[in-house]
Amino acid sequence: MKKLLFSTLIIFGFVNVYAFDTNSYCSQVADSIGGSYVIEKTCREQEHKAQSNISSMYVPSRIKNYCKEVAQSIGGSYVIMETCINQEIQAKNSL
Repeated sequence: MKKLLFSTLIIFGFVNVYAFDTNSYCSQVADSIGGSYVIEKTCREQEHKAQSNISSMYVPSRIKNYCKEVAQSIGGSYVIMETCINQEIQAKNSL
């Protein structure tokens, strides 16, 4: 029971802290290259997949905080955050 409660708290905390507006982000991405609906749709699909992947990962807080800042600096992208997390974990493990 304690484990379930702890997991639930982590999930709710994660969602509140890392809520990026993917619709707005993907609209801006598509608009920046001429307004392609294909690009916007693909971006949204990739963002939702990355968000789901991140929510199932255990990520040390130092890496989470750093990668959240990186992702926010380009407009709030889960794809960028997921890539950053994977690279940071790989680098940490190779030290």
